[in-house]
Formats: sequence, structure tokens, C-alpha cells
Amino acid sequence: MESLWGTMRRFNLYVGWEITKIFVVALVTFAAVIMLAVVSKEMATQGLGVGAFLQLLPYALPMSLQYALPPTILFAVASVYGRVSADNEVLSLMAAGVKPMRIISPILIACFLLSLFAVWINDIAMPWGKPGISRVVMHSVEQVVYGFLSTQGNYTSERGFSIHVRGLSEDGELLSPTITMIPEESKQPLVVSARTGRLTMDAENDTLSIELTDSSLDAGDKRVVIPGPSVHEISLSDATKKGTSGGHYTEVAMRNVGSEIRTELGKIHRIQGDLAARSALFLTVGKHEYLDNAVTRQSLSNIQVAKNDIRRLEIEPWRRWAQGFSCFCFVWVAIPFAIWFRAADNATSFGACFLPILFLYYPLFAVGLGNAKAGDWPPYSVWLGNLVLLIVGAFWLHKLHRR
Repeated sequence: MESLWGTMRRFNLYVGWEITKIFVVALVTFAAVIMLAVVSKEMATQGLGVGAFLQLLPYALPMSLQYALPPTILFAVASVYGRVSADNEVLSLMAAGVKPMRIISPILIACFLLSLFAVWINDIAMPWGKPGISRVVMHSVEQVVYGFLSTQGNYTSERGFSIHVRGLSEDGELLSPTITMIPEESKQPLVVSARTGRLTMDAENDTLSIELTDSSLDAGDKRVVIPGPSVHEISLSDATKKGTSGGHYTEVAMRNVGSEIRTELGKIHRIQGDLAARSALFLTVGKHEYLDNAVTRQSLSNIQVAKNDIRRLEIEPWRRWAQGFSCFCFVWVAIPFAIWFRAADNATSFGACFLPILFLYYPLFAVGLGNAKAGDWPPYSVWLGNLVLLIVGAFWLHKLHRR
């Protein structure tokens, strides 16, 4: 019995070491590819330089890890267990009376801990990584704009901000700039022309200052001439080549979800209170036609938007835990299936395990998430794919036990 215990211990150490080696190499490779893809996309769409590239890497790392962890641990586990099963090592232990669960339980425990790490990565990927990328992009906008103006003579963002110049002086002064922007309070484009100009980024206030000399403003049929110096400001998010967004529910850390929900509930209560007060006033004075006007409809629309935000905020913790624990669920299915399939080739073993997961987990996860967002299913429906994988894995473990 002591000899069998020692053999099983050596087997588990060997399997654990082999999985660790393959997992680390595959994770570094896969995460690096995803990270470079994310950074390259931002550089291509925003026109960023090498300095911004280096600043983006730390923020792109957790975003790449959240996608790289599940497939890489699946690849490592399927490869190793497929190989040792093809060499009849697993069958030898089972023939000696070792239960399959005792062979695979150490890896399952390790993958459970890895899943907790994956949940943490998911919780910082969007709340920390995405805003960080947006900040780097916004704070590089001055350099980007000057780069486009020096090479092409014009710069345009997707939010309606554009600059056209006749050229640049040696000290970076804009010559005969024509600037188009859309103020937040109006949908009417504002066109500003000047003799000279200069761009300055205000990182503290997240604005791009445009200092002009001898300018004129055109807004529709109105024209205002401003002799001498003048300053116009535009938010950095509007000035970037491709608009950046912040404050989205996916960018809320799980620890802040409760406070965000309370904020949205407070917003709903305030709107409902205003509606009740307005309705009571109009009923009192007999102005029934004001009960259903544009203001009322806008208020009801704002309430619906707040309710949708609350529902999606409620989904976020469930989604992040479900995606994190996909690592454990993938391995739960992969180990017994790889042992049963007995493929010595890494690619064959991984493909045999990944294809069923690809056609089971991701469609079911998408269905659960979509119905939860629509409000038809509860927030924990995002665990549908995980639940099915747990059932499938239990079936293969039972089949392995009976082998």
C-alpha cells in the first residue's frame, strides 16, 4: 500500500509539473498575442506613437489574461492527461485500485484556485484596464493631432471634432486653422476660423485647449468676430480619433456595484417624485393635456434607462464569477474526456476537448447573458454554460469510474 501511495504521489507531482510548464508557456504566448492585438488596434485607430504603446501594455495585460486563462489551462490539462492516458499510466493506477478522483483531485483543486484568480482578473480587466487605456489615448491626443496636421493637414474625430490647417510653423503654431466642433448644449456645428492657433492639453481637467488669434465663429447663420486672442476647450474624449467612453456598467468594480445600484435607484425615486408632483399640480389646475407631454415621456424614458442599468449592474458580478470559473469547468470536462480519448498528440487531445466545449459553453453562456440582459431570466442565468459543463464532466467521471 505504501508503494502504491508513493507511485500515486509521484504521478501527481509529474502531472502537475508537466501541466504547469505547458500552461506557463501557452499563457505567456497567448496572452502576449492578445495584448499586442489590443494595443495595436488602439494604435491603429487612434494614431498613437511608441510612447503610448509602452503605456498601454500594463492596462492591456489583465484584459488579455481574462481571455487567455480558460483556453490555456484547458490546453495544458488536455495535453498532459491525454499523453499519460495514451501511455497507459492512468489505466495502470486504476488497475491497482486507485480511484480516478484521487488521480485528478489535485489538479481540480489547483484549477479551483486558478478560477478565483481569474475572477479577480475579470474584476480589474474592465474597471481598471479599459479606463486606463482611455486615459492613455486621451492624454496622447495633443501629439496625435499634431502628427496628423503635420503630415495630412487635417484631423477628424468620430464625434464631429475636426481641424484643417494651411500648415504648421517651426514652433508648432497652426497656420490658418479651421476648427469644427459640436457643443454639448447644441447639435448645431460650430465652425471657428483664425489667423493662427495652438493646441495645449490640460490633463488635470481632461480638456484640449485651443488658443486662437483673430478668430471668427460661425454657428448656422450667426457669425461672431473675435479680434485678438481667444481660447476654446473641448473634452479629450471628444477630441480622440475614435471616441472613448467611461462609466459603463462593465467598468464598475464588483465592490462598487451596490453603490452604483443605489445611485440608480435614487435617480428613479427622484424622477418618480417629480412626476408625481407635476401630475398632482396639473390635475389640480385642470391641465390634463400636460400629463402626457414631451417632459413626461422623457422622464419615463429616463426611468427605463435607469432600470436597464440596474439590471445590467446586477448581472456583472454573476458574469465575472461565471467567466472566471470557466477555468474550473473546462478542466472538469477535459480531464476525464482526455483520459478516455487517450490521444498522445497535444493538438488532437486539445481539439477533442475544446470542440465540445466551444459548441456547448459559449452558446449557452451567450443565451443566458442575453436573456438576463433582456430581463427574461434572472442574473444567475449567466451560469447556464458552467452548469451544463459540470453535468457533462460528472457524466464522463462516472463513465471513467465504471471503466
